[in-house]
Amino acid sequence: MEQDKWTAISPKHYKEIVPGYSYMRIMKYLLEPFKGVEAHLVGHMCKYIFRYGKKDNKTQELGKVIWYATWLMLDQGADPDALRKSVEEAINDQNV
Repeated sequence: MEQDKWTAISPKHYKEIVPGYSYMRIMKYLLEPFKGVEAHLVGHMCKYIFRYGKKDNKTQELGKVIWYATWLMLDQGADPDALRKSVEEAINDQNV
């Protein structure tokens, strides 16, 4: 049972990101320039990109990236209407 706990804490989908580097070392390096909420949001975006196709449904993982990216963009002062328009343009472009 003890081994199962450690497997859940350090799952395979985080061990295969960059051979020879642990997930935590990669995140520490990537997030060092950021602080507070910005670091939190960027960290989650990285996490879901890193595990894309390795854990949950791909579109579910990308949806999480979009959710955190949207939060970050709004936190950084992005105009909500411009953001909506950009997303709508991407959706409409797929419907061609």
